[in-house]
Order: sequence, then structure tokens, then C-alpha cells
Amino acid sequence: MKRKFKALFATVCIVGLFLSSALPVLAAPPSWAQSHEKSIQSSSKDCKTHKASAIILKKRMFLKVGDSATLAVKIAPSKANQKVTWTSSNTEVATVDANGKVTGVKAGKAYVTVTTEDGHKSAKCKVTVADSRKAGKISVTGVTLNQSTMNLSAGGATGTLKATISPGNATNKKVTWTSSNSNVATVNSKGVVTPLTPGVTTITATTAEGSKTAHCTVNVAAQPIISNVKISSNNADTTKAMHGDTIVLTFTASVPVTQLNNFKINGSNPDRFTHTGNVYTATHLVDSGDPITGVPATFQINVKDAAGIYSQTIEATSDGSTVTIIPKYARISKVAIASDNTDPTKATIGDVITLKFTADEAVTKLSNFKINGSNPDSFVEVNNNDGTYTYIAKHLVDSGDQVTGDPATFQINIKNSAGIYSPTIEKTSDGSRVTIR
Repeated sequence: MKRKFKALFATVCIVGLFLSSALPVLAAPPSWAQSHEKSIQSSSKDCKTHKASAIILKKRMFLKVGDSATLAVKIAPSKANQKVTWTSSNTEVATVDANGKVTGVKAGKAYVTVTTEDGHKSAKCKVTVADSRKAGKISVTGVTLNQSTMNLSAGGATGTLKATISPGNATNKKVTWTSSNSNVATVNSKGVVTPLTPGVTTITATTAEGSKTAHCTVNVAAQPIISNVKISSNNADTTKAMHGDTIVLTFTASVPVTQLNNFKINGSNPDRFTHTGNVYTATHLVDSGDPITGVPATFQINVKDAAGIYSQTIEATSDGSTVTIIPKYARISKVAIASDNTDPTKATIGDVITLKFTADEAVTKLSNFKINGSNPDSFVEVNNNDGTYTYIAKHLVDSGDQVTGDPATFQINIKNSAGIYSPTIEKTSDGSRVTIR
């Protein structure tokens, strides 16, 4: 019995030894950490194998200046890296942000490109930006000017040209102006033509759109020349004028004058305008409309010749003459002197010298009034009933009158009711005189 058991045990051992050498060794089951690490490695390896293979992006986009729109992009496969970058080929026309939002900056064209981060795949969209102000644009078909010819005088007044664009509702109505001879005349951006020297030039208006043109021939002629300008009055003092006096303005023109333009004497049109040859005379009656300023009366001379060319405006005399408006005083006239001698031009002791004069208003006071250096012995007023007064002053010749062989002197100066003194008169109106012997 014991021998049988030992033999069986030996057999089992031999079989077990055989099996252990023939079969593989079994490993222990993996831990949780080991399993998680293997899972990450497997997932990463799987993502890297899914690179971007396609980009779907619209090929064209139209915007107006200031408008924006977002471009859509699709990357395949869906498991690929979805990160992209955006660029614009011309940021002055269109810009794009990190989200694909495109904004129109100015009219033009640009290309917006999207590029994948993984794989560097890219696609482009052509962006066309339009200026909204040009929507419904109406094109220019032509231009005309309000004058085809213009006559000006060298150094004289300017002329103005007006350009009319066709059609009237054209979108762009801008024009530029040029002169073919800027030495003769220039033109500014508003079509104002300035004449400079005698000659001919062509002014051209050119449209900003389409370069349509219109022309005007400008003839610049020499101006009439004004010279020998003088002014005076018919007052006893020709440099003064008062109510009722006449101011006389004379000048010489280089050519015959056909028309007055800006022609004034003390702010008024002349009362009369006459000429002898090319010497012209204009008159102005001083009245209550002439202010008393204490400064010389003004004038402006501007005349036009037969060719329609105006002279320059002249406002100063050639010889420096002036006339100042003054308050009205009693005007003295008809001054005469005589004696009661047999020869009224002579007087001796005992004779009476009579001085007569007429005033256009009543005298209220004698001022510097003398006959041969003495106050008159008598002074009589006679109302002529025509608005004038005659005054008679007498002087008795006595030993105080020196015998010089020269005419007796006198001074007449009177004051009117307004308190204005007349100029002093020392000569007779008719040349009469009296000599004391």
C-alpha cells in the first residue's frame, strides 16, 4: 500500500514539473493608475492622427464702407484641432479680427485668409468693399459755361464764370479751373477771373469726373487813364463850400468817355457832367444832404470807354486840391467903394467914402469891419425884399487918414443869425477904389 502511494506521488510531481516549464508565466493584473495612463496615451495618439484635412469658407463677400460680416469656417474631421488664424491682404480696404469678423474700411478689394493651426491648411475669400455714397451714382455727361467770351480791363474789376454740369442731378459736380495765360488773367477755384495785363487768354473748366471741358475766351484791354484831377468850389474860398455853393470836379481821360459808373461827389451823383474834348467837368450843388464833417468832401471817378472797359476808380486829386463843407455864412457880393468927391475915385479931408455890399441874409453883427483902418461912421441896412440885403457903410475922411497915394483899404466881416462869420472881404467886386489925396 505504501509503495503504491509513493509511486503515485512521484508521478504527480513529474507531471507538475513538466507543465510548469511548458506554459507561459501569468502576470499580475494591472493597477488603476497604470490603466489611466495607458488610456491617455492611447487618446493622444488617436488625436494626432486626425489632422485638419478640409476648410469650408465662402469664396466671395461684398460689403459697404463701415459695414461688417463674419466669415464661417468648418474644419474636417471634427476631431481635428479647430484653432485658426485670420489675415487680410489689404487692411486699408478691409480688416478681420480673431473671430473672422470682416469690416469694410474703404472702397476696394482685399483677400481674407484663414489658416489652421494644425496642418497649416488655408482658404481665401475675396472681399469687395463699395462706397455707399456711390450707390446709385449718376455720371457726368458734359459741362457748359454761362459765358463764351468775357471782356475785362487790365487791373480792373474781376469777372465770374459759372459752370453747369450735365445732367443737373449728376453725382459729382466738381470742376477745376485753368487759364491758358496766367500773365493776362488768372482764375480761382470759384471761377472768378482776375484781369492783369492786356491780352487774350482761355479759361477752361474741367469736370472731376470724365474730364469734360468748357471754355471761355477772356479779352483783357487797357483801361482808360484818368489824369489832371482837380476839385474846387465857387465859394470866395475855393477850398470851402457851404449850402448853396457848387463843387466842381474836373479830369482828363485818355479816351472818350461813354458812361459813368461808380461816379460820386460827396456821396451823390453829379448834378451835371460836361466835357470839352477829353476834359470832363462834373458839378455838385451843396445842400442840406451834405454833412459838415470838417474833412474834405469825397469823390469817386469811374468811367467806361467805347469798348466797354472801365477805368480804375480814382479818389484823390492830382494836385492835392480839396474842398471842405462848412457851415453856411452870409454870402457877400456886389462890393463897391466910392467917394462923394467930384471924382469918386479920389477923396480929400472932409469927403465921405461910401462902401456898399450885398449879403444873402441879414447881418446881425459887424466883426472885423474897417474903412481905411477905422470903424465906419455909419452903417445902414436896406431890405431888398428878394432875400438879400444891401449894406451901406460911410467913412468921413479926416486928418487921421494918411495920404499915401494908395487906394483906401477896407475889411468886411459880418456874422449871420446862426452865429457864423463870413470870410473877410478886402477887394471890391467891380474893381472900384478910392485914393486919399
